[in-house]
Amino acid sequence: MAEAQPQKPLSALRIDRSAAPLKRRRRLRWLVPALLLLALVILIAIPLSRRAPTVRVVEVREPLPGEQQTELSAAGYVDSRRRSVIAPQIPGRLVDVTVEEGEPVKAGQVIARLDDRDARVLLERAEAEVRAAEAGLAAARAQAANAQRTTLRTRNLAKQGVIPRAQLLDVETAGSAAMEELNAANAQVVVAVRAREAARLQLSHTVVRAPFDGTVARKLADEGAVLAPAALEGTNLGGIIELVDLDALEVEAEVSEEQLSLIQPGQHALIFLDAFPDQAFPARVGTVRPAIDRSKATATVMVRFQSVPRGALPDMGAKVSFLREALPPDALDPKARPPRVPADAVVQAENGPTVWVVKDGLLDQQPVVVGQRVGEEVALEQGPPAGTQVVVAPDVKKLREGRRVKVEAGSG
Repeated sequence: MAEAQPQKPLSALRIDRSAAPLKRRRRLRWLVPALLLLALVILIAIPLSRRAPTVRVVEVREPLPGEQQTELSAAGYVDSRRRSVIAPQIPGRLVDVTVEEGEPVKAGQVIARLDDRDARVLLERAEAEVRAAEAGLAAARAQAANAQRTTLRTRNLAKQGVIPRAQLLDVETAGSAAMEELNAANAQVVVAVRAREAARLQLSHTVVRAPFDGTVARKLADEGAVLAPAALEGTNLGGIIELVDLDALEVEAEVSEEQLSLIQPGQHALIFLDAFPDQAFPARVGTVRPAIDRSKATATVMVRFQSVPRGALPDMGAKVSFLREALPPDALDPKARPPRVPADAVVQAENGPTVWVVKDGLLDQQPVVVGQRVGEEVALEQGPPAGTQVVVAPDVKKLREGRRVKVEAGSG
């Protein structure tokens, strides 16, 4: 018979609760850092989720007139076919300038006067010499007439044998000398008259007149200046004013020699002045200057306004569009040129095509009515005006109205 197992005391059946606090302390030791790490991740994730996305934008643009008809473009400056520095024809001291800058003048109008005292003295002397020459001519005529009568009388007497032949020869010689003196006196009168005309012309040169209708562009001298009618390398040393005909303005455009074959006299063109960026002015090609600038390999093409615009001035910056064909009648009407955007800026939404507009860094979705496609762009029959920034190739999953965005550097 097996031996009976000894029974454990009741104290051995009790649960030892002294190990539980130790395990809890170990779990808490790992739980607290985990919770702190989770909180840190949340704190980082929330700002990241709210960070403004970067978008690339362009401006809605208004197409230029004749953009589709443009063969090539060139830059240049406004000039006038009649532009001159007005200077006196004689040296002298300037005593009066009768015009001011910006003042219109007519051909023949007096613009300045020189000191004319010396010229008047020369004229008075020339007139006195004319009177002296005329008096000498009168005396020579009287002597010649007397010599002629004497010669006739002496010849009659010689025929009658009253006087010797030698005396007749002396009288005839004296008569010939009197005629030579008469001829000399006539020539002296002619010389004196011509000298008087020169003196009068010299006096007239002391009054400077405008050679053509124009506008005073610059005033180059004032009263008291001593002027000399000399020109050196295009700079007039004796200039009084610079006169410009504002009705004969044209643009001198520089075109590379490789593109000259695309330009013909009379070709249609459009001129855009930097001073009037929103306007285009119809023009025609005039002439091509028959010379090439070696340093730039360009030629100068004269492009003439069909109607010179009011406010255009010489030396204004300009751009010229040379057209391959004439413009349609409404080409210069802004209403006939709706604004354009890149085709990939337009996205399809539930209510139709839209664009994402960026204003003050915030997004706004605006509906548009798309018109004709031109190259990589589409016309907007309805939508935001020119100058508005729209998102190109928008990622609609990241965009929503009112969300702040960053504009990509270099875009717009």
